[in-house]
Amino acid sequence: MRISLPAALVALLIIVAAFRANACDVPKPPTFKESLVGAKSVFVFRLDEARYKRKALGASAYSSWVEGEITPVQNLFGNASRFRRIKFTTMWCGAVNLVVGHHYLIATNASSDTIELVSSDASLYDIEGFYDPMEKKRSLRSIFILPVIQAIYGGKPLPDNFPPRDIAERTVLQPPPPPPKAR
Repeated sequence: MRISLPAALVALLIIVAAFRANACDVPKPPTFKESLVGAKSVFVFRLDEARYKRKALGASAYSSWVEGEITPVQNLFGNASRFRRIKFTTMWCGAVNLVVGHHYLIATNASSDTIELVSSDASLYDIEGFYDPMEKKRSLRSIFILPVIQAIYGGKPLPDNFPPRDIAERTVLQPPPPPPKAR
């Protein structure tokens, strides 16, 4: 079977357009380290409930997000007692993945009772499996909490790669990287 040159060019243009259409271009949010510097509150919370919300924007367009109920479990800095809700995006590109029942460490400068996350928000990370609410004092020595306490109270700065990529990826979903360029 022979393919004509114009047909091959059209096929190539379609493939290139598909890759461009799937490109994920989200503005880079602050890292956890950067969020910690300006944080008014740093605390551990549990996500108790989450509800998917969707708003029609006309025709087939819509906007969607998740609104969740949280319970502050342990305060590290500031006053976390006012926080009751969290809101985050469900977009494929830069979605935040929070699981009901899991514990999260967050550094926020939010001033209302609702924390609104941005796409690819790195101000929080999932510490489930590394935090036991029944053993709060012992949990403070966790490798994912102790460095934060030391950074807040002047012990030493957070490492540049904090939290480790595998922990950060538990919370922020990114699309797979693009295929390698052909040589």
